Order: sequence, then structure tokens, then C-alpha cells
Amino acid sequence: RKSGLSDETIEKSGIRTVFPPSEINKKIGFNMPGLISCYKIPYDKTFSRFRAFYDDNTHGKKPKYLQRKDTGNRLYIPDAVRAFLNDPSVPLYITEGEKKALKATQEGLYCIGLSGLWNWKNKASKNLIADFDLIALKDRTVYIVPDNDWLQPNKHGYRKNLKQAVYALADKLKQREARVFIVELPQGEEKGLDDFLCKHTVGEFKALPFIEVKCLIERIAEAIPE
Repeated sequence: RKSGLSDETIEKSGIRTVFPPSEINKKIGFNMPGLISCYKIPYDKTFSRFRAFYDDNTHGKKPKYLQRKDTGNRLYIPDAVRAFLNDPSVPLYITEGEKKALKATQEGLYCIGLSGLWNWKNKASKNLIADFDLIALKDRTVYIVPDNDWLQPNKHGYRKNLKQAVYALADKLKQREARVFIVELPQGEEKGLDDFLCKHTVGEFKALPFIEVKCLIERIAEAIPE
């Protein structure tokens, strides 16, 4: 509800509470102390992530999202987007989080979700994960939509590496000959794409400022000698 998802979107996505709670550890494949409930977010028939909720008295690490061990990074692709993956004339949006991707797609923006701003790559090769091979990227317009705090310091005041994550992804997409833009969500309480679309129209979203990302060769060509 906080992400503005309709009953129809939730139904079609296959998101379901894991019930009874005794099934939770079986679903995620390991025991997580303090975990009292979760819901399953299916990516396809073979892979899911789980939104986790913990007992208030739980100490230590409490990851918001869980997945089975050694399953690696995947792209969350709403069913409505799959039909357009091979059509480069259709602009594609990339954001962080499944619910944000679902909300954007519900509003008519063809959007896919990353499970984290660094989770577009393989650990070993640092190249795009295999799911990107499903997408026709050559000559396609791609908009990356990070949360509005991606350039802000973390809660301890230290610089985060999310700018590096976003631009590294953009460079990888540019290498596949996509036109890449970064959308700048406004500062304020509406942190993510779903938050913005809950209070604003798609037209207002498309009117937001954005940055065109240029590849290294283009940046060198435009650089002054200094």
C-alpha cells in the first residue's frame, strides 16, 4: 500500500505472505534469528526474494530482504515489461527495488528493478548480470532512477559509493550502445520512485531534470586541455 500498488498489480505480481510462519526458513533455505514473518516476491519460477520482518527484541543484523544462499543477483522484470524487452524503441526505466518497479510499470512506465544499486554486476567479472542479455539495449533510451539520497552522505556523514554504482552501470549500458540518462528525483520525503508517483503524475515525473551520461571517449573529446 505504501508503494501505491493496486490489488490487481499485487495479484499479478504473485507477491504472497509466506504462511504458516513455520514455512519461512524452508523457503529461504536457512534459519534467520528473530524472523517472524515475510512475503515472497517471485522473479520467475526459479527465483524469489523475501521481504523480512523481525521480532522487536531481535539483536544483530536484520536484513530487510533475503534470498537463498548462492543465488546471485537478478533483475526484477514485471510481466508487463517482458513483452517490450526486445523493442528498443520503448524507453526503459531502471530503479532500485521490486515495488518501485511495479509501481512505475502500473503507471505506464516500463521499469525493471535492481535489488541494490550495485547489484547489476557479477561478483567475479564485474560485468552486467546475464538478465541484461534479455534486453535489446542498442539504440535504446534508458533512464536510471535512483532514490533522491544517492548523492548524500550516509548517516555517519561519510560519502557513499552510490554515485560510483550508478555511473558504473551507466557506462556498462553505454558499452551496449544504449542512450543513458539519470533522473533526479526532488529532495524531500518522497525518497523513491514509488513515493514520487504516489503523489505526482507521470507527466510531472517526465518533467523532472535528468543528466545524459556520456561514454569515456565522448567525455575526453569534450574536455578542455586543463
